[in-house]
Amino acid sequence: MLAKTLKSKVRNRELTLGVFLTFDFSAVFLEIFKAEGMDFVVLDMEHGSADLRTAEELCRTARLLDLPLLIRPEAALYHLIRRYMDMGAAGLMVPWLETQEQIEAIRQGVFIPPKGRRGPGGPAIFANNGLDRSAWDQIESSFFIMTQFESPIGINNLQSLISHDWIDSAMLGPYDLSLNLSRWGDMEHPEVIAAIDEVKKEAGAIGKNCGMVVGSVEQASFWINRGFSFFICSEISGIVRHRSKELVKEIHDAHSKVAKKQS
Repeated sequence: MLAKTLKSKVRNRELTLGVFLTFDFSAVFLEIFKAEGMDFVVLDMEHGSADLRTAEELCRTARLLDLPLLIRPEAALYHLIRRYMDMGAAGLMVPWLETQEQIEAIRQGVFIPPKGRRGPGGPAIFANNGLDRSAWDQIESSFFIMTQFESPIGINNLQSLISHDWIDSAMLGPYDLSLNLSRWGDMEHPEVIAAIDEVKKEAGAIGKNCGMVVGSVEQASFWINRGFSFFICSEISGIVRHRSKELVKEIHDAHSKVAKKQS
């Protein structure tokens, strides 16, 4: 149900792989990701162009496929989080976490009373088994909530921010972190790597797993060697671009080999 399997895999440090949907929203991608073994999908509303209807339809399709679809909201604001949970998200990846006020907004928007102040409603309610307390306990225990760290302020406050029992994981935002460290996209700079290692260490000290965003097998291998097992593997457009580049090069190489033999 929702993200129970994802919660278990991340908690047990099993290899866990997800992908962003930011610009392309065909439901066929969800079918492909499920068939090929992806563990979850993140619908990116922070940087993407999806509207609420698209979000709701993707959440429903993912739910029917038993593929957890998390939403990354624009910010940690109660009204945004509540609205996206109403669309049927299996959880959230909330960007730019720095303060307890943001954590409180997440809690209030995710949970109904007495834990929060979200009012039951929205399209997702039709998937509920009921509206009594036991039904909501089942639903709320199946949400996967992770907070994304992208600044030195957030890293300094990390343990106090993710110590709550309903937060499942920390996730890095490596590109924005590099900007906030004045390294501007140099994600291999020792200072950026050290900051990422610090996030993993601080999260691990309180029993929380830490995830990383990667764009290639080489990047994933680098972070696997540093103890990571939880990854978001690029975005669908990036995957298409990367494979297109490989495909064009491979066909050009094959053509060149034949042309040389014939000359």
